[in-house]
Amino acid sequence: MPIFRLSALILFCLIGTSPDNIWAQAEADKILSKLDQSYYYPQDDNGLDKVTARIQWEQLDVASGSGKFLRNPEFKFIWKNVGIKGRYDFELIGDERDYSIKRKFELKNQIKNYGELIIPLRLKQKFAQYRGSIKNMAGGWSRLLYRTSSTDKNVESYNLLVDMTDVKVDKIRFKQRSAPRKVNGVFRYEKVGEKWAINESRSSFIMGELEYKETSTYRYKKFGDIWLVHQIDQVLKQDNRIFQSHRFKILDVRTTFSKN
Repeated sequence: MPIFRLSALILFCLIGTSPDNIWAQAEADKILSKLDQSYYYPQDDNGLDKVTARIQWEQLDVASGSGKFLRNPEFKFIWKNVGIKGRYDFELIGDERDYSIKRKFELKNQIKNYGELIIPLRLKQKFAQYRGSIKNMAGGWSRLLYRTSSTDKNVESYNLLVDMTDVKVDKIRFKQRSAPRKVNGVFRYEKVGEKWAINESRSSFIMGELEYKETSTYRYKKFGDIWLVHQIDQVLKQDNRIFQSHRFKILDVRTTFSKN
């Protein structure tokens, strides 16, 4: 990039940004860095280059009221250490011709949201395009607020309550441009590889005029040199009735490490 273009880009980023805002951004980013150092990320272990796994996916048959789980098609999960964020994909196992184009789209659209639960993004990566500020509170707590003015982002802001004693996010609230609204989450943790990993999240949100509550639990297992979530259970309720329930098992995990 020519120097004049780089200088113009830097100037553009700083227009309308006061020293106080720059300081607030820097302080908020320091907290994110501490959180990332405190959390367990599989991709940080020993130069992890690639992960593949088989995803077994079951869904509760809510319509029949039988209490039975129905087996969805299995997927192959593939994560590669490409660029800063890495890249993941899901591929249907078996003959895709057994499913209509509409059904394949529905399945892949649903399961793609779970890639980040298997290999999570670091917080500094997640909020890289957001502007941060911080409010220190009594009792070893801090509140981080990350906002964006970009219309390309559906989430306008994230509000995180951080336990600075144990260095972990206790609660999160975020505001979106589209439904759902009033999304709130609370987290519980366990130690994995001497670092924090979420073992339960509880969230609530509004869709239309109805309130929903979701509970997700995560179980971890060591596969060779890395820890990985190996089971995810999710229950979504509306008015204390189960609206949806999914179970995912991560099986046949294979890992590749860079020679460096």
